[in-house]
Amino acid sequence: MNLALFDFDNTITHSDSFSHFLKYSLSYRKQLLGGIKVAPWLIGFRMGYVNDQQIRIRLCRAAFKNYPAIMLEQQGQQFSQTILPNLMNEHTLQQLLAHQQKGDQVVVVSSSLDVYLSHWCQQQSIDLICNQLEVQEGCYTGELQQGDCGYMEKAKRIQQKYCLNDFDAVYAYGDSPNDHAMLALADYKFYQGKEINFLNELSV
Repeated sequence: MNLALFDFDNTITHSDSFSHFLKYSLSYRKQLLGGIKVAPWLIGFRMGYVNDQQIRIRLCRAAFKNYPAIMLEQQGQQFSQTILPNLMNEHTLQQLLAHQQKGDQVVVVSSSLDVYLSHWCQQQSIDLICNQLEVQEGCYTGELQQGDCGYMEKAKRIQQKYCLNDFDAVYAYGDSPNDHAMLALADYKFYQGKEINFLNELSV
C-alpha cells in the first residue's frame, strides 16, 4: 500500500477555500470589522514582511473569536456541500481517485479548517490533517489548537500520525512553499500539477 498526501487549497481545489469560507461564514459587518483589525498584517503580507501562516492565525482570531460552535459547524457542513464542489480541480480529483482505486491510504494535509474539511473528507473516505479551531464553553476562541498546520508543521504531523516505512511508497501533491516540507517526505513529488524529482526544481 502507498501513502498519498494531498494539499487542499489550490491543489485539490483551483482556488483558496479558506478565503471563500471566511466570506461564507461571516456577516458583512464582521468582515468589515475583522478587515480593519488585520489590515496592518495584510499590508505586511503584501510587502513580504508577513507570511501566510501569520495571516491565517490572525484572520482566525478576528473572524471566529466567540463564534458559537454549533453555528459554525452548521456553516462548515453547508459550505462543504454547496460551495466546495464548485472549487474542485478535476485533474487532481482524478489523481486522488486513482490512488483510492489502488487501495492507497489517501490523506488531505491542509492549513485550512477542520470545520468544513472534515465533512468533505468524510464524504470521500479520506483521512485529514489540518488546522483545528479551539472551543471553550460552546464557542470558538479564534485560536488554533496546535498552532498553524503549515510548512514544517505539515511534515511533523504526518510523521506523528503515520510510520512512512510502513508504506511501499509515499506520494505528495502540493502547490506552494507551504508544502515543501511535506514534499520532502515523498518518493514521488507533484508540484503545481507536474512531477518533480528534487526539491530544487520547485518554483516559488
